[in-house]
Amino acid sequence: MRSPAARGLMTIVGAVALMATLQACQESTAEQAPGDTLRTARVETITAGPAYAERRFVGRVAASSTVDLSFQVGGRIVNMPVQEGSIVPAGNLIAELDKTDYERAVREAQVALELSELDHQRNQQMLNNGAIPQATYDRALADLEMRRLALAAAERNLGYASIEVPFDALVTRRLVDSFTQVQAGTEVVRVQDVTELRVNISVPESLMSVLQTPERFSVVAQLSAYPGQSFELEYREHATEADPVTQTYPISFALDRSEAPGALPGMTATVIVTSRQGAMPDLITVPVAALDTAADGSFRLWVYDQQTAQVSPRTVTVGTLGSERVEIESGVQIGEQIVTAGAHLLRDGMRVTPYVSVR
Repeated sequence: MRSPAARGLMTIVGAVALMATLQACQESTAEQAPGDTLRTARVETITAGPAYAERRFVGRVAASSTVDLSFQVGGRIVNMPVQEGSIVPAGNLIAELDKTDYERAVREAQVALELSELDHQRNQQMLNNGAIPQATYDRALADLEMRRLALAAAERNLGYASIEVPFDALVTRRLVDSFTQVQAGTEVVRVQDVTELRVNISVPESLMSVLQTPERFSVVAQLSAYPGQSFELEYREHATEADPVTQTYPISFALDRSEAPGALPGMTATVIVTSRQGAMPDLITVPVAALDTAADGSFRLWVYDQQTAQVSPRTVTVGTLGSERVEIESGVQIGEQIVTAGAHLLRDGMRVTPYVSVR
């Protein structure tokens, strides 16, 4: 689901595209040749915008981990005292099976062990008196050890009949209902570790050299659930492989849940990164009218190749939206040329006659 900002941007892109189309039709003077030739296309060369000491990103709150809890033994669920959306402290009961059979198995193993211990004592005396051979005593001793192992296994299975949450958890989904018969390994409840919340953003490669050194920047998050407030974030980790489509790098920050108890995984956040050592790398901005949307809803620009006089679509990641221009976080490079009007009329490989747009 797109954020309100993204939906607003798409609305603006659509409106501007319509006006740009009308303008492009008025400005064209030559007839379109058969095939793939467009009369004219307004082209702009991408240049570096001014560098800023502050950058803003759209982030998303996430749990540090998501786990599907399951029983290690089978049985009928008789107790599941948790509700979806509730916070369960570490160590609390999540679900419980009918323990009747497991409790009986423990008692049977205890009785068998007690009998084996008595047999062992008698065999010890008879061995000392020479009444039985060593082999008979060894078999009785092995039986005693087997009874001990059987009791330990029965007690372990009895413990497996209950699931306790291993951390402070948000119950996101009950995967089965109470009184359901389940097998060992059946997932029954999905929980998220909210001991520490994460805020994840994706940044262009031009900023990775800055953000890989946490001491060089400060980061705060603004949440719609807490208007007018900012929460400090602490760097946790970053990926070393870029997204193959957007060519951005995911970075994860920690949000102190005690400061924002109403924050939940899935919420959007505005993440403000401020450099402590002056301006960060240059920004790339393009006219809003240059943006086009693909069939899957992603944003793209049409890049003009001077050698072939053809255009091709390029998926981009958009950042902050201004009144006339929009920041491009990844997808195109400084020095490339893009079409800035009538983008939705273009086709991959179409030949165009450019005229330069003055910024």
